[in-house]
Amino acid sequence: MKHYFYLHWQSAVQALARILRQPLASLLNLLMLSLALALPLSLYLTVQSIQDWSGKLEVTPELTVFMEMASEPADLAAVESTLNNHPKIAEHQFIDKDQALMALESRNGISGMAQGLDGNPLPDAFIVRPASLETRDLDLLQKELSGLPMVENVQFDAAWAERLSQLLKLGKHLSLFLGIAFAVALVLVTHNTIRMQILARRDEIGISKLIGASDSFIRRPFLYHALWQGLLSALLAWGMASYLIAVANPVLADLARLYNEQLALRSLSAAELGLLLLVSALLAISGARLATDHHLRQAQAH
Repeated sequence: MKHYFYLHWQSAVQALARILRQPLASLLNLLMLSLALALPLSLYLTVQSIQDWSGKLEVTPELTVFMEMASEPADLAAVESTLNNHPKIAEHQFIDKDQALMALESRNGISGMAQGLDGNPLPDAFIVRPASLETRDLDLLQKELSGLPMVENVQFDAAWAERLSQLLKLGKHLSLFLGIAFAVALVLVTHNTIRMQILARRDEIGISKLIGASDSFIRRPFLYHALWQGLLSALLAWGMASYLIAVANPVLADLARLYNEQLALRSLSAAELGLLLLVSALLAISGARLATDHHLRQAQAH
């Protein structure tokens, strides 16, 4: 058993040494693979980061009923009476325009906006929480409330959440497509790399077969070469994605701060990094296995 593990250890060390003896060719090959992997990896992290951020937000559909600036207390009372008796409204809240202005000034750390703007520019408003969350019911309720007297506009506050959800779904599908494309590329590139190595070492392989070497013995160094190639390309891709995140996060933080939000792209967790290394290594080994098996079948046929 010790001899078995020693042979595998020796094959792994020799495969790594072979890669290091050809630094330029190996680096170009690894860079090609890592760039291909960094694209879906960066997109995956972006989508996951935005999804984590959006999950912390209040996404309950709400309708904001903005009154006209010229509305009187009697108009507000009429609208409120309609909202109280409406069967499709679960609850509502009145937002006085003076309270809204104070909240706006407090949130932005400024004061005296009304003086600088020659009066309060904000209208009175009602925040309406509908009883039904169906898109059709929400659309009908929005149209109905828009027709009330002295109502200037009715805004569907959660429409952005639906659009964000659709964009996240698109991002996930695109990440999956790019991931599959990378998987196929890694298998094909590894297959071609190992095939070229087999052709370069054809005489060595033929002599090994003549003295009784098994297929697993011949296959082993090529599989370990592919293993190192898969692991190193995954690590390089992780480094590229981490660098991109480090560069983008300060800019993204400044942009989010303008909207009083906090948003940052996250890096891979330990479990995700382990899965990335495992999948990349398995794909590379699969490409090498296809190349070696094809050569061994051809050798047996002759």
